[in-house]
Amino acid sequence: MPASRLPTRTLLAALSVAVLTLTTTACSDTGSNGPENSGGPGGTLTTQFAGIPISLNPALGGSGGSAIFTALAYDSLIHQTGDGELIPDLATAWSFDPTNTVLTLTLRQGVKFSDGAPLDAAAVKASLEYFLSAGGGDLRYAGPVASVEAPSADTVVITYKTPYPDGPYYLTQYWGVGQVIGPKGLADPDSLLTATDGTGPYTYSASKSVTNSSYTYEKNPGYFAPEAQQYDSVVVKVIGDPSASLSAVTTGQVSFAGLTPTTAVSAKSSGLKLVTAPFFTWGLTVADHQGTLVPALANPDVRQAMALALDRDALASALGADYNQANGQLTAEGVDGHLDGYGFTQDLAEAKSLMASAGYPDGFTLPVLTENVLDNQTTISQAMAGDLAKIGVKVELVVKNTVPDFIQAALSKQYPVLVWPVIGSTSAQVLANFVQPGVTDPFGTADPTLTALYAQAQAASGADRTAVFEQITKASNEAAWFIPAVSTDNVFAVDADLQNVTASALNPNPLPVSPDPRYAWKSAE
Repeated sequence: MPASRLPTRTLLAALSVAVLTLTTTACSDTGSNGPENSGGPGGTLTTQFAGIPISLNPALGGSGGSAIFTALAYDSLIHQTGDGELIPDLATAWSFDPTNTVLTLTLRQGVKFSDGAPLDAAAVKASLEYFLSAGGGDLRYAGPVASVEAPSADTVVITYKTPYPDGPYYLTQYWGVGQVIGPKGLADPDSLLTATDGTGPYTYSASKSVTNSSYTYEKNPGYFAPEAQQYDSVVVKVIGDPSASLSAVTTGQVSFAGLTPTTAVSAKSSGLKLVTAPFFTWGLTVADHQGTLVPALANPDVRQAMALALDRDALASALGADYNQANGQLTAEGVDGHLDGYGFTQDLAEAKSLMASAGYPDGFTLPVLTENVLDNQTTISQAMAGDLAKIGVKVELVVKNTVPDFIQAALSKQYPVLVWPVIGSTSAQVLANFVQPGVTDPFGTADPTLTALYAQAQAASGADRTAVFEQITKASNEAAWFIPAVSTDNVFAVDADLQNVTASALNPNPLPVSPDPRYAWKSAE
């Protein structure tokens, strides 16, 4: 297939140690029973998020930035800092056996859930097992769990069916599997939709919140690390419109807000700090690659033609070249597994030839599911639809107005192609979206070659693992089940007085809380 060097900028050098970070074998804690002082300065922190919560129940909630709605109230087993380092949270130490199939975690002592119940291994085991049975959209990230055991009051052992070195990474605050729910909440999961039962620094206040508008969290008086509680309360305002987000942070209504490349220019000129990090790779997910709904999609020539139809440079330029990069492969430049000089580039003549050889010289009609929260105003979706029209593929965009609605629709198996971004620090992490059932693989029909490569990546280490990552990149483009288009940065505006807001390629989603006060957001004194 045609390939050229993509006009992408180099990601942070920290990506070169991604695998080491994700396979940390042990950590130590500076104090197992929490700090001795009385806590932070108080006040209210108000932040913005573009969409409503997928759920306030961690087992059913969202990952990445949307984890703010659960991470405020539920501490995770392991914490990830803004630069991607894994540090202790509810687990003070963790280690894998030599096969990367048995993960042992040592729990922090003296921790209590917000209702006063003690945290112990039995509670963690119950929470993990509930996550595995709850059927949430992020179930795939738990990995191939065979069993969860609690051999002692402060020890939890997770055994995986196959090697899963990324296990510790997915036990952090960004993924529901690692956020521990207390026994009271597990006894009545419906209660978790209006109240919280975690060990986190804050608790959800339904009485002070407005559904779909603002969510208020109040200081947990029993939190084990009071010096990390910098505020009396945290408010998350749901503001989806980019201009409204800019206005809110510029006028001081919020201290932190996600921006678009266009609004970022205005924010910078207003004197606001900008925090950026590589984040999403956008493209077309061909969920119906077996042709159940649209027979043409079962033909690899058709999928290749669609990939060759996209004008990635034009899309990146239209979105804002400072924060978006054309990308014709599974991951952005700098990610482990990315191949310089490789990837899809636009070639309409070849695309039309492939369509004709596949028996579709006049194209076909293609329903495509998208949403207008992450893909604001469906700008990316419409651009790709316009490019596909050039080879006769007549796209019918079906737009959902919330992420939860999009996820529900995607899982319904009614839509052959989805516009949904993917993320990962390695090509194997990105590939996980397409080899495990979930939003980006609703039909559960993973390719044997891709599945085998994913398994090899989990079992390999060092240079051998990088070699498999590169094989994954090529195999993904050959299958063309995910048709990449553009990689985008996360861009945030931060009030000048707000400190400790950091992001990186390893962790592009800043969240305000941490069990370590060095990483918790705080206002300048």
